[in-house]
Amino acid sequence: MRIAAAWEPPPPRPPMRQMLAEFRPHRRDYLTACVGVLLMTTSAVAMPLVIALAIDRGVEGGSTTWVWRSLALGIACVLGQFVGSWIEYRWMGRFAERYLHDLRGSLMDHLYRLDLDYFTHEPAGRLVARLTADVENLQQFVQIGLSMVLRAGALFTFTATVMFVRSWQLALAAFIVVPVLVAISIWYRPRAYSVQLDIREATSNMLAHVNESIVGMRVVQAFAIEPDLQEVFRDVSHDTYDAKRRSGRFAATYYSTIEFLHPVALASVIGVGAALVNRDAITLGTVVAFTIYLNRLFEPIQQFTELNSMLQSAGASFARVFEFKARRPKLVEHPGAVDFVPGSGAIHIEGVRFRYSDDAPDVISHLDLEIPPCQRVAVVGTSGAGKSTLAKLLARFYDPTEGRVSVDGQDVRVLTSSSLRRHVVVVPQEGFLFDGTVADNIGISRPDASRDEIERACAALGFADRLDAIPDGLDAVVSNRGLTLSSGQRQLVALARAFVAEPLVIVLDEATSNLDPATDMLVEDAMHRLLADRTAIVIAHRINTALRADRVLVMEHGRVIEDGPPLELEAHGGAFARWVAATRAAAESHDQVRR
Repeated sequence: MRIAAAWEPPPPRPPMRQMLAEFRPHRRDYLTACVGVLLMTTSAVAMPLVIALAIDRGVEGGSTTWVWRSLALGIACVLGQFVGSWIEYRWMGRFAERYLHDLRGSLMDHLYRLDLDYFTHEPAGRLVARLTADVENLQQFVQIGLSMVLRAGALFTFTATVMFVRSWQLALAAFIVVPVLVAISIWYRPRAYSVQLDIREATSNMLAHVNESIVGMRVVQAFAIEPDLQEVFRDVSHDTYDAKRRSGRFAATYYSTIEFLHPVALASVIGVGAALVNRDAITLGTVVAFTIYLNRLFEPIQQFTELNSMLQSAGASFARVFEFKARRPKLVEHPGAVDFVPGSGAIHIEGVRFRYSDDAPDVISHLDLEIPPCQRVAVVGTSGAGKSTLAKLLARFYDPTEGRVSVDGQDVRVLTSSSLRRHVVVVPQEGFLFDGTVADNIGISRPDASRDEIERACAALGFADRLDAIPDGLDAVVSNRGLTLSSGQRQLVALARAFVAEPLVIVLDEATSNLDPATDMLVEDAMHRLLADRTAIVIAHRINTALRADRVLVMEHGRVIEDGPPLELEAHGGAFARWVAATRAAAESHDQVRR
């Protein structure tokens, strides 16, 4: 068994200006850290010159004064490195924390603005990887790697400049290995970037599989498919292992080449330096300084080799993060969007067509509908008839491809989503519960709701005693998406949450969980109380719910094929009557199986 992830082209490497633009709000901290880097590297580059001075004038020149002067200059260089290092670490750390704090916030803000269609097609594990693993990868680069890049770049530039100024012959001898360095870097860089993208993608797929396995553990254990899924995990994990193995193979070739070039360059400097000293072209102190400079020169090169994997990995994470941030939601608020003005709750749907993508068929076809205030409308039909899509259009989770959806005469497309959904509430079939108490989950629909209002809502819906029966009652801690509660208790919490919101319009996707008769009756009664004196659209799966409605819409292939009071439609013997008969037959068959 092998579940293949959908292939996606790798995201393009983001342009440097775009990456630097991310740092702009914190440039003061960053520039202060750069000052520290300059002070530290300048002091480090000056130290070999002080040593050359001590050898040439103090030791070979026999001047004690120059020995003491060189000692004082050396102490100044050490202090300069100390102060520069402190400034760099202090302000670079501050810059990194502020940037990453803003990045996490902007990513979550963007996540909340994306439309439901994105979450329908994007596996949760891949999203988690982008918001956690990729951000952690960037955190390592910004906190450690970026500082090392600055230091290495400044040290290499200053060292090379001083070397050519001091002796261009010895500098050329040291730089004899540069063509090989350039060639190996050109070979390594695209391969390292590509393999890091593969690592990030494989890790995302692995997290997606783990997330699916945890969420679906009941199904996994119910069908005893643990061995099959373990085999799938081994395959997904092997993709990560294979990508990292290729990364190690490329890195081994690159790093070993760098390690080989260092002694070659050192031998070249010593050989050329000895010849120049014999001709009195340079001093011995200069040769000693160049051997130190060679170490200084290869120190940033070696740091770059160590950083290369981090840089390529960070580049891949930047690419994935920027690709995510560049994803534009299909549903956006218009610049002139206004708040919804509550009225009586009348709904008008005029000439609405809807499709999920340009090349997809219509899910809703030329729908015209008037729902007066406080009317309860049950929507029935087979799977795929367009019932849930209709509910999403009312709350503006999607915009119609054509036509107009209005609530109280206001086109939902020109309203702010927050104000509309404050008064048009959708209660999904599965009541999702967040980590927190039962009271927290009920009050989440209206943050200013008091404890008394939450308790009154439970009492008004007629199930306060049922929630009190839970250990700790409303203060019971809910975790793991509410699985610590029974399905009936979760449905009651979801209904209380909608009641506390005090909406004008309720769109209810009726729950169909298998409940015991007592809980089923309690949920049915709570739904009846919740919908009283409100405009209600109920996607009905049970006969009682449909028969209690003022009006029934029968949908088929995105169209309303029957519309009227439930008893009249049933007596008419059309599509609704057939639905009632089929639903009753299915319920009786189910009861026989249970018995």
